[in-house]
Amino acid sequence: MSEHQPYDHALKSLIGDRAAEIIPQLLPEAELVSEENIEIKRELLRADLVYLVQYKGKAHILNLELQANADSEMAFRMLLYHVELHLHYRLPVISIVLYLFEARVAEPPFRETGADEEEILTLHYRVIALWTLDAQEYVQKRIIGMYTFLPGMKGANAPLLLQAIKDLEQRFARPQFIRHLRRFKRILQRSNMVSAQDKQIVEAHMDIHYDSLVDEEAQEWIARGEAEGEVRGAQKIVVGLIEARFPTLTELAQERVTLIRDTGALSRLAKQVATVPDEMTASWLLNTFSL
Repeated sequence: MSEHQPYDHALKSLIGDRAAEIIPQLLPEAELVSEENIEIKRELLRADLVYLVQYKGKAHILNLELQANADSEMAFRMLLYHVELHLHYRLPVISIVLYLFEARVAEPPFRETGADEEEILTLHYRVIALWTLDAQEYVQKRIIGMYTFLPGMKGANAPLLLQAIKDLEQRFARPQFIRHLRRFKRILQRSNMVSAQDKQIVEAHMDIHYDSLVDEEAQEWIARGEAEGEVRGAQKIVVGLIEARFPTLTELAQERVTLIRDTGALSRLAKQVATVPDEMTASWLLNTFSL
C-alpha cells in the first residue's frame, strides 16, 4: 500500500470539511461553489479533490492534488485530469499540486514539443510547496482551516504549534477536535520543518490529549453499539475506529469484521483497536482476532 495513502485519506477529509476556508488560501480570489468529486472514467485514474469554484467572477473547475512524495509522472497525470475534467464539465480547469513534504518538484508548465522544438501543447498547472508557506501568518490571522498543515510549514515551532492545538480545541466540539488532532499529528511526524526538540515537546503534549480523547470517544461508541444490541452497529463501530485511527486498514477491517457476528466479541475488538499503539499492531490484531 502506498506511503502516500495515510496522508491522502486524512487530508482529503480535512479539505472536504474545510474547503470553503482552505481553497481561497491556495487559490486567491477563488470562492467555493460546490464539491464536484467524480471518478474519472479511466482505469486506475482518479483525481484527488475536484471543486466547482468562482474564480475572478467566472466559473472554473478546481482540481487539487495532494502529494506526499516526488512523482516523476505528475505532469502527465495533471494533463490527463485536465482533459477529462474539461471534457466532462466544459469549463476552464485550474490544476494545483500541493506538495506536503520537501521533495524534488517538477516545475510547470508541462510542454510537449515536436521536431525543431515546435510547441505542440502547453499545460499551465500550479505547484504549492507546503514548506515555503509561513506558519506564523496563518496563526496570526487565525485561519483555522490551514492549522493541520502548520507542522509542514516554515517557522513552525513548539509554542506556535501548541497555540494552534489550543485554538483547535476551543474552536471545535470534541469529535471534530479529535479528527483535526489526528491529521495534525500525521503531518508533524513526517515533517522536517520542526526541530527534533520542538517536535518532542509537541508530540508529548498531543499524546496526553490524543490518547485520553480517543479512549473517551471509543467508550462512547462502544456503549452506543452495545445499547443498540445490533451486530451491524457493533461492526460499524469497529470499522469506524479503524478508519479514524488507521485509514489504510479500513478495507481489511471491513473484510474481517463482517466475519464476527457476536456483539460481545466486537466490543472487545473495539476496545483493543482503540488502544493499540500503531498500524502494524492493529493489522496483526485484525488478522488474528478470535472469538
